[in-house]
Amino acid sequence: MSVFRPRLPGTNRIPKELGREERRCERCGEQTTHILYEVPKKVMLFYVREHGENLQATCLECARSTVLVGEDREKTLGSL
Repeated sequence: MSVFRPRLPGTNRIPKELGREERRCERCGEQTTHILYEVPKKVMLFYVREHGENLQATCLECARSTVLVGEDREKTLGSL
């Protein structure tokens, strides 16, 4: 019997999927489906969901993510 218990990850560290949309990928240049998700950021010992770079879009073709900021971020959050 072990003295140490296995550490389970908290659910506050897992990115939350917000939806999917067709958009042009900045990396590969194709018009593909992107997964929109909210990424928590670690601040000191806690994970914070509300920060300036928490909204990201991942291309299903090239699997690269881009951070949505500014006008693009507000438009995306307004449509959800």
